[in-house]
Amino acid sequence: MKSFVKAGDQLIPISAIERADISCVENGVVHVFYEGGKQARMEGFDALEAVMLLNLSALEGRRLRWIKNAWAFHNLVAHPLMQLMVSCGWKKRAIWLHDVTVPKPVGLLIK
Repeated sequence: MKSFVKAGDQLIPISAIERADISCVENGVVHVFYEGGKQARMEGFDALEAVMLLNLSALEGRRLRWIKNAWAFHNLVAHPLMQLMVSCGWKKRAIWLHDVTVPKPVGLLIK
């Protein structure tokens, strides 16, 4: 499991996060509060990934939905292709492929 969440150009240790405001997650925005008063704003995929890592069930009942079988291409095609790319020494390209094939929720504009 990842031990950091990404907020812009920052990596914040999950263990340092005291609470998260997910009231605007449907708009692709999450605020996390950490280390005694610091705050970070996460947008787009970073916001969704943070909630998934902190407490996946917090997304249940939200107005987020994915197109049926949206994860199939990502999981069945992109992941194996990434493995081949890394084996060829193309790690940055593999990470790019991963990120561009992660399905976005319907109705949410993610950067």
